[in-house]
Amino acid sequence: MKRSMVGVLIRLGLAFASTVAVFWLLINPWRNVEAKVLAFMFGAIGVQNASEAFGHQILVLPEHAAPFLATISPSCSALAAILGFGAITAFVIRGPVRRRLTAFAAASMVVLVCNFLRIGLSMYVGLHTNAQGLTAFHDWVGTAFGILYVLGGFTLYLWVLLPSNRTLLKEYGHAT
Repeated sequence: MKRSMVGVLIRLGLAFASTVAVFWLLINPWRNVEAKVLAFMFGAIGVQNASEAFGHQILVLPEHAAPFLATISPSCSALAAILGFGAITAFVIRGPVRRRLTAFAAASMVVLVCNFLRIGLSMYVGLHTNAQGLTAFHDWVGTAFGILYVLGGFTLYLWVLLPSNRTLLKEYGHAT
């Protein structure tokens, strides 16, 4: 095995291991913060029926159904995607640190904001239906939206990270 291949495998191993380790260290406090932020946002826009967080759960009080606790599970959290972008930035991609950090920040912001929107919309559906309505929306629409915004975040990541065509043409002496 070539020495460069060993280096690549080590960097990939570090990216994977660090993502898993940091995820398990931070997932519970992170979910608690996500729940508090969502409950605060609902309260700030005047929706008091979903403005109380208890750990990583939010009390949802539908008008025409039984109250329930909406749980932000580890798979619902934005943390895994953000840590994935962070590991790619730190261990996999080479290049100027400033550009890598800018790409990481942009992609992470897209994922974070869209994840709050996804969970918020799921809770909104739950407020107007019941726990089963929230679950059905979350499982179908929320999952599709989640896939799309992670792909969108990654596309933005690449767009920020990669040089423009003009830069490449200049580097190779084909500037017009």
